[in-house]
Amino acid sequence: MLRDHFFLPDDPAIEFRAFTHGLMPKTVPAMMEGFVEDWKTRGVDAWNEVPNRWQPGDERAVGWWTLPEYLGDQFIAPLLGAPAGSCIMQPHVHWTVQCLLSCPEPFAHGHEVVVTEKEFPSVLHSVQQWQGLKDIEARIVPPASGGFVDREAVLNAIGPDTALVILSHVGFTSGEKLDHDFLRTVAERAHAHDALFAIDGYHAASTMPVNVTETNCDVYFGGLLKEACGSSGNAYLYVRPGLTLTPRLAGWFADADPFGFNVAPEPHPDVRRRFLGGTTAVASLYHAVEGVRLLLDLGLDEVRTHSLALTERAIERAEAAGLTLRSPHEADRRGAMVILKAERADLLCAWLKDRHVYTDSRQQRYLRLAPFVWNSKDEVDRAFDIIAEALKSRVYFQHEAPVEAGPVT
Repeated sequence: MLRDHFFLPDDPAIEFRAFTHGLMPKTVPAMMEGFVEDWKTRGVDAWNEVPNRWQPGDERAVGWWTLPEYLGDQFIAPLLGAPAGSCIMQPHVHWTVQCLLSCPEPFAHGHEVVVTEKEFPSVLHSVQQWQGLKDIEARIVPPASGGFVDREAVLNAIGPDTALVILSHVGFTSGEKLDHDFLRTVAERAHAHDALFAIDGYHAASTMPVNVTETNCDVYFGGLLKEACGSSGNAYLYVRPGLTLTPRLAGWFADADPFGFNVAPEPHPDVRRRFLGGTTAVASLYHAVEGVRLLLDLGLDEVRTHSLALTERAIERAEAAGLTLRSPHEADRRGAMVILKAERADLLCAWLKDRHVYTDSRQQRYLRLAPFVWNSKDEVDRAFDIIAEALKSRVYFQHEAPVEAGPVT
C-alpha cells in the first residue's frame, strides 16, 4: 500500500490511530520549506501569487488569497466526487457548523435541527448552544440498540418544523457507515419540507469513495486532520451548486469587495467563499493535501478494499480474544474504525502504548483502532497477539497510565 510514503514510528511500533491524527506524508517537509521560502522572498505579494507547489504542472496563477478555492477545486472536489466550484478549505469543522447555523435561509421555513445523540460535539454541542440565540430547537434522536443510528426515528423526526438535518456519514463512536440509499432518503424527506441536509464526512471522505451528488445533500463538510493526513487547520466544505446561503458569521475575506472597505458588508457572489472568516491561516494549507494526493493517486476504491480487509481481520482476532464488537460486522456498514468493548479500556490502551501498539480509549470502556494504508495484516496479528495476552493475564489492570501534558490517547 502506501507505507513507504509516510513517516512511520520506529519498529516494532504499530500505529492504529488514523482516526485521531494521520501520519505525516514524506512530502510535507519540502512543502513547509516552500512556505518559508514564499514568505521570505515574496512577503505581502505572496497573497497575490506564489509558485504552484501543489500542482507544479498547472500554469494557472495561485496566491494565498485564492488558495482555499484552488485546493477545493483540485483536491477536495475529487475526494468528494463534487463538481468544480463547489468546495473550499476551512480552518476546522467547528467554524463551518457555526457559519451554517448562522445562515437565515435554512430557518425561513422551520426552526428544528435534527441530529442524532452520537454526533461529534462540533455539531451536537453547537446546535444546542445556538438555542436561545435565535429561533433554533435541537431535535436530538437517540440511538437504536447497539449504539447505531435509529434510521426510522431519524426519518420520523423530519417534519414541517425541520430547518436542517445533520448526520455523520461515519459515526465516530461506532464506526457505522450510512449508505447512500439512506442518505438520499433523508435528503428527499428534508427537501420535501424545504429543509436542508448536511453531512459530516470527517471519518468517511479519504477512507472510501464519496459522491456528494449521489447523496443529494446540500452541504458536506469534514477535515483532513485524521485519515486524510493533512494535520490541523485543514477542514473543507462542499455547498451544492445553486444553493444560496449567507452566513452571518462571515468575515471580511467573504466580502464581495474586501478592499473597498465599505461601511456595509456585501456577500461574495461565490457562495462557498461566504464561509471564510478573517485572514486565512496559510501555513497549514501548504501541508493540507499531501495525504489526499497519495490517497487519490492510489484510488479510493483501493483504500477502501485495504481498510476493510484489515478491519475484518481485526474483528476476527478481537472476537477470538473475547472482546465485544461495538462496530458493525457487515463490511458495507463499516467505516475504517473498529470499536471494541473492554474492561478498563483506558488502562489497556496505556499498557499497549508502552508496548508500542498505539490505539485509543473512550469512557474507560471502549478501545478504538483503525488499521489504515500504512498498516499490514501482519501488524494486525502482532497487535492482537499482545492484546490477547493482556486480556488473558489481566496484567494491564496493574498498569498506571503515565502523567502527560495532554489528555489525547
